[in-house]
Amino acid sequence: MYNKLFTIGPITIYGYGLMIAIGVFFAYFLAEYRAKRTERLDEEAVFGLTVWAVVFGLIGGKVLYYMTTFQEILADLAALLNIADGFVIYGALIGGVVGVVLYCKWKGLNCLSYFDLAVPSVALAQGFGRIGCLLAGCCYGRETNSPLGIVFHASEYAPNGVALVPTQIISSVLNFLHFGILIVFARKYKKGEGQVAGLFFVLYSAGRFFLEFFRGDAERGNIGALSTSQFIAIFMFLFGWLLFFYLGKQGGQKKAQAFSIIGGADGPTSIFLAGRTNAKKGGEKKLRLNKRIERLRKTLPAEPHTLEEVEGYLTEKWQAERLSVENQEAVFMEQALRTSLVLTRQPELLTSPEPKPLDPKASKKEQMAFIEQIQKRFEEAEKISEEEFPLDFKVYRICPDKKEQEPSVDRKAAENNRVDVQVEKNFQMLQVSFQYEGEEEKQRMEEIVKDIYLYYGVTEEDKEKGTERFLMLANILEGQSK
Repeated sequence: MYNKLFTIGPITIYGYGLMIAIGVFFAYFLAEYRAKRTERLDEEAVFGLTVWAVVFGLIGGKVLYYMTTFQEILADLAALLNIADGFVIYGALIGGVVGVVLYCKWKGLNCLSYFDLAVPSVALAQGFGRIGCLLAGCCYGRETNSPLGIVFHASEYAPNGVALVPTQIISSVLNFLHFGILIVFARKYKKGEGQVAGLFFVLYSAGRFFLEFFRGDAERGNIGALSTSQFIAIFMFLFGWLLFFYLGKQGGQKKAQAFSIIGGADGPTSIFLAGRTNAKKGGEKKLRLNKRIERLRKTLPAEPHTLEEVEGYLTEKWQAERLSVENQEAVFMEQALRTSLVLTRQPELLTSPEPKPLDPKASKKEQMAFIEQIQKRFEEAEKISEEEFPLDFKVYRICPDKKEQEPSVDRKAAENNRVDVQVEKNFQMLQVSFQYEGEEEKQRMEEIVKDIYLYYGVTEEDKEKGTERFLMLANILEGQSK
C-alpha cells in the first residue's frame, strides 16, 4: 500500500492522516446530528466535546506508546522528538474518555449521556483510521500462507514482499460493524444512560483481544504472556459489562415525567414541568435555548385547537380511554391539581398567610420556619373540598401496547408504558404525564406527548408575546423538557 497519496507544492497528503481526518469529520457530524435529532442533547456542545476528546486522545495515545517502548526510548532519547509516529489506540481511548469527562464537568453536562452520544462516532472514526493503517502499513499482521493475506511493497513499517494477515482490514470491518450495532442498540434497546458506552467497551475489547494473536508488529509491549493491549482489554471488557448491566438495570425501572400548560388558546398561560432529568442551567445554556426559541417563533405555524378538539383528537387518533370519576388514580390527580390551583390561583381560600420571600442570607432557623409555613399552606390547600373549589376535570389514558397486545399478554403489563392526559376546562388547563420502562419506550412516549402538544398548538399572540404555552411547546420540540 502507499501512504504518500499525492503532493501539492510543498504539501504532501498522506493516506493515514487523510483517513484520520475523514474519520473525525464524519464522527463529528454524526454526533451533532444525533444530538439534535435522536438523543435530544445540546448539539452546540458537540464541537467542544470533539476537540477535547481528540486532543486528549492524541496525548493519551502518545503517552501509552512511550510506555510500551520505554526501553527503546532509553536507548535513544531522540525518539521522544518524533511526534508524528507512534500511537496506541487504547491510550487514545483512555485519553479521549478523560477529555470527555473534563469537558462535561466544565460545562455541567451529563457525562453518561454524552458518552453514549460519542461512542458510535468513535467506532466510525476507528473504522476509517484502520484504513489509514492499511495505507501506511502499520499495525500489520503475522506472516501467513492464507490466500487472504496481503503483501506490502513500499511500506516503511510492515515487512515488504511477504503475505501478512490483513489485521488492518479485519479491524476496520469490526469497527464499522461495532458502529452499526451501537447505533441500533442506542435507538431500539437502550434502557439507561451509559449503556451504549458499556457495550462499546465490551465489543471493542473482545475483538481487540483476539485480533492481537494475529498481530505481527513487535513494538506493542508485553505483560507476561499477553500483549499490553490484551492486558488492558481484559479490564476494559469487565468494566464494560459492569457498566452495561448495572446501568441497564437502573434505567429499566419505571420512570415518569409530566408536562403541563395552564391557560387557554387565546389568553395568558402558566407552565408546570415535573420529572425533568436534564434541566439546563446557566447563562450560556439559556442563550442557546433562546436562539432555538427564536428559530421556532419563525417556523412554528399558528394552528391552535380548543380543549374540546383535543379531547376528540385523543380518542380518534390515539384511542385514548377516559378514566371514570371513581378511578382512584383519577381522583388522586384531580386532588393534586386542585391543591396546585388553590395555591396559585385562589390563595384567598387559605387562612395561613403567604410567607415572605426568603433572604439568601437567612439563618437555618429562618429557613426551617419558611419551610414549615409553606408546608402548612400546602396541607391546608389539600383539605379544600370539591364544593369549595369545583373543577371540570377529565383524565384520558393512552396505552399504545394495548393495540399490539396478544391475548397472552397481561392487560396490566400493557399499562407499564402509558400517557395520561389531564384536561381541566374551568382554568383551561392541559397536563400530560407519562410512564415508561426502558429508553426505547421513553422515546415512544415522548413522541406521543409531542404530537399532543403540537395539535394543541399556539396562537400568533403566543408566539409574539412568548407566553408559557409557546415556551412549553418550544421546550418539548427542542428536547429541553427531558
